[in-house]
Amino acid sequence: MPRVSVRIELRREHSRHGPAEGPWIRRRWIARTLGPPDPASLACVVDHRGEVRGWGLYGPESELTVRLLTFGSEAPPEGWLEARLAAALRARAALGLERQGTSGVREVNSEGDGLPGLVIDRYGPVRVLQITTAAMAARQGAIVAWLKEHAPGDIFVIHPQSAAEREGFVPEPVIAAGIERLAFAEHGIDFEVPAPPSQKTGAYFDQRENRRRIAELAAGHGGPLLDLGTHVGGFAIHAAAAGVTAVGVDQSAPALALAAANAARNGVAERCAWVRADLFGELDDPQLAGPFGTIVVDPPKIASSPRDLGRALKALRACLARVIPRLADDGFLVICSCSHHLGREHLDQALTGASSALWTRLLALGPGADHPVLPGHVEGEYLRVNVYQRRA
Repeated sequence: MPRVSVRIELRREHSRHGPAEGPWIRRRWIARTLGPPDPASLACVVDHRGEVRGWGLYGPESELTVRLLTFGSEAPPEGWLEARLAAALRARAALGLERQGTSGVREVNSEGDGLPGLVIDRYGPVRVLQITTAAMAARQGAIVAWLKEHAPGDIFVIHPQSAAEREGFVPEPVIAAGIERLAFAEHGIDFEVPAPPSQKTGAYFDQRENRRRIAELAAGHGGPLLDLGTHVGGFAIHAAAAGVTAVGVDQSAPALALAAANAARNGVAERCAWVRADLFGELDDPQLAGPFGTIVVDPPKIASSPRDLGRALKALRACLARVIPRLADDGFLVICSCSHHLGREHLDQALTGASSALWTRLLALGPGADHPVLPGHVEGEYLRVNVYQRRA
């Protein structure tokens, strides 16, 4: 690919941008752009005096106009894309997840692997690529070609429609023919999820370690577990495998059908029940009455921007007010947020706003080691899981 560069000149007030400020250059920080509006170009970012601050991927139609690859004057070397793909896969192999009975792994985590706009999740021999920027869409062919040579297996490529519209690129999806389900294991427990097009890349690997940890807590308490937002059975099946009776709740009938099949696949169907309901609804099914030793509240993304925060907190408080009376004495309440703008302090606020009891926060969990975060990239901190216990 030709090394065409675009010169991005920063406004004076943003000229000292460095690693501590993160890898994103927003459109409103830019004084002038010189060069073609080509997302295949590399962007050279300079300050108001012309000193080079870094090099990055260019999104001519995006509010996030540059996603930096390097800081300083030295440009990325030829072959940076392939080198970073190779480094990401080596880093995952070094984690030893397969030795832990896990074959569902995030192999590329966007900025966390120096590949902004690209996510690769591996399901056994199958890989699902999610591309969310024009710059990575322009490099899709090179990425797929490298994977076919160095990591053989079937490949899906998906592009969230919202990202394509925001970034101004035309999606070119790749669908592996004849594959309707993606199979993987985590900590020796077997799962299947729908193949794309589906939710995200199909599964939520970021909660893998948390599912095991919460199952251990639930087994220690001994009471049943309620999994609100279960999708294909995640927390519920892990708990059932640890000997705990579990009830999973989801709005999606197809997801619950897969959850039931996953439970049967792991020989724990008799310890699992499945209820179709909205976790923000009344939850009036008799199977949800409790008391439960552990309750997991794992909603979808409910705060896409700061202006959504008030509404999200109100909805979460109402949900917690309904479920807390169903929690046994000394039970565990697990509240999850996959919204960057809904932080740990907001989860605390939602809990204390929903209950006047005395609570203690036992654990503050996040994604596993296959979801690395670039230092300074606060937007990469998105998954928060707070574990509480009621004391009085």
